[in-house]
Amino acid sequence: MENNYQLSRIHNYVMGLMSKEEMYAIEREALQDPFLQDAIDGYKMQQGVDAKQLSILQQRLARRIETQAKDRNRRFFGWQRLTVGLAAAVLLVVACSLIFFNFITSKQEKKTEVILMEHQLRVDSRPLANNDAVPEMGWPQFNEELNSEVRDILSTEDVIVRFNVEKGLAAAITVTGTSTATIGPVLIEFVRDKVKWNGTRGEIRIEMDSKE
Repeated sequence: MENNYQLSRIHNYVMGLMSKEEMYAIEREALQDPFLQDAIDGYKMQQGVDAKQLSILQQRLARRIETQAKDRNRRFFGWQRLTVGLAAAVLLVVACSLIFFNFITSKQEKKTEVILMEHQLRVDSRPLANNDAVPEMGWPQFNEELNSEVRDILSTEDVIVRFNVEKGLAAAITVTGTSTATIGPVLIEFVRDKVKWNGTRGEIRIEMDSKE
């Protein structure tokens, strides 16, 4: 339909059947489309075309329009793919940057925490001969949590903690060997309220080494 319409316009233009405005419009199009100008010139030279020539011209015009449409689509989808590819690349770079930043930040925080703990109070506990009590969490975790409890207390002392175990809890707790008023209450609260025990009697030596 579009090809027939275009050929009809060429025919009307050559035969002078158009208004001035329509003739100006097709002349402007011919300036931008060399093929349209060739078609107009060829039509003038033939002084009209028979049915066979018209069919050939329609085919050429159809191929030209199809080629132009493919070129437009190729350019459009080429830019579209390029845009999608660039967007995906940017998102990948952003995601990798965030992962790397989080990894570095987490690593630095852990390193800082370790350094701070090394400069805080160091605590080591060990059971004595009369002890058969064992913390359910195990001695390594017991020492870690004990260190957290007393890290703000600056003192260098060897403290003995004695207690009985009743239904898994420490009772009748005594603390000896310390001259620091705050250590006794902290140790008693920790052993009594924050640790569950197996056994019957506890006797633990706690070595405190304060490092500035």
